[in-house]
Amino acid sequence: MSHASCSTSRVTRSRHASHAVSLKVNENATASALASYRAHAEGLPHGGRIERHVHEQDQLALISESTAVIETDDSYVVHPLSKALWLPAGVFHAVYSPRPFELHSLYFDSGTVRSAAAPQVLGLSSLARELVLFLCAAPRASQRGPRHAHALALLSTLLAEAKTESFVLPRPRSERARKLADHLATRPDDSRALEIVAGEIGGASLRTFERLFVEETGMTLAVWRRQSRLQTSLTLLAEGKSIAEAAHAVGYDSTAAFGTAFKQCFGVTPKGYATDKPAKT
Repeated sequence: MSHASCSTSRVTRSRHASHAVSLKVNENATASALASYRAHAEGLPHGGRIERHVHEQDQLALISESTAVIETDDSYVVHPLSKALWLPAGVFHAVYSPRPFELHSLYFDSGTVRSAAAPQVLGLSSLARELVLFLCAAPRASQRGPRHAHALALLSTLLAEAKTESFVLPRPRSERARKLADHLATRPDDSRALEIVAGEIGGASLRTFERLFVEETGMTLAVWRRQSRLQTSLTLLAEGKSIAEAAHAVGYDSTAAFGTAFKQCFGVTPKGYATDKPAKT
């Protein structure tokens, strides 16, 4: 065999070896990616509460059937049907809805997909939501293959670019103010005067609570209550409730007054929001 032939043979073997190493690296990377996330689906068929708990990984959740309120130590987060919830690792939280709901969740190592210090509501495209459901359909790593790796890579890109939306309401710190806030958040239909509710539920004067809410949330009690009601109305409209039903459910006797407050808060009328909202997943 000539010297040239030997050189060509060595180069060919070297290329094959490099290709084999590249394939092995890609296979290892794919296997690592597929094992790097956890998928879980859970629901409450009669509604109710998932008690306070915490995750060691970042959570991405989609909700179906109904909407829910996420309670953390610092805020209330409304999780609408058409949106996704990003919950950073280490944030204690509870989940509540009076109606049946189901959650599809993906869990990622902290900070590897998206950086956030507090819960976020994200506007995801229909494609992103379908990718979440596709990945959740394979809860065990042994069920996953190349399609799941591609789906995970695309979803990670979409999540990094996802915009946050304002569905977060600050939660008071003091026990008395928090007790009143919890009542107002879970009973938006309580249309009694704030002075009566403050005395009966919170056990203190309206003036005391006005001071506490300004100090602890940056809002007056009246503004906080209105914002809480309007955020709840978003979830009702997303569920397909009529404007009149949503207005009544959050304590408004007048549909016109509800519409005015809604537009002042969100920059769109209730009808415009209900018409333009994304389709349910």
